[in-house]
Amino acid sequence: MAFYGQQPGYGAPQLDPTVVAWFHSVDADRSGHISAGELQQALTNNDWSRFKLETCYQMISMFDRNYSGTIDIHEFSSLWGFINQWRQVFMAYDQDRSGYISENELHTAFTRMGFNVTSQFTRTAMWKYDVYNRQQLTFEDFINCSVLIQSLTGQFKQRDAQMRGNAQISYDDFMCVAVNNIKP
Repeated sequence: MAFYGQQPGYGAPQLDPTVVAWFHSVDADRSGHISAGELQQALTNNDWSRFKLETCYQMISMFDRNYSGTIDIHEFSSLWGFINQWRQVFMAYDQDRSGYISENELHTAFTRMGFNVTSQFTRTAMWKYDVYNRQQLTFEDFINCSVLIQSLTGQFKQRDAQMRGNAQISYDDFMCVAVNNIKP
């Protein structure tokens, strides 16, 4: 995370000056909050294409602690750290330096990140998130896919108290997990 100085909860945390500068450049209307549209103008994939508006809404919802539909500078600092961490992961597993993650690179990334997934799962994830059918994921697609797998893994672990790799789940519980993880 990009905080320096005091820990959150012990007074106002100091922010990285780079984060502050980026926040002010993104906050086009000078409201002190960033909307999904403003965030979209600031985020690009490795090929300089803009992130989709729906991804920006998703990221804002992950960090919007007061449910305003926008993020303030502290929430933005958390988002900034999140994006930079995922960019480092993306670059580490983009072994051929193409600016995209292939299916093999995705499987390697999942495995090394500690997700015990099969090649079939990786193929399915690639199919779902490879929106341009290029057999590779953009940085944005990689973030969306990784956020989903993290969310599903966390929800599974809640149901697998003994950490055996299997869980009992009712139909209704399964449907709630599925609906919560489907992006409109």
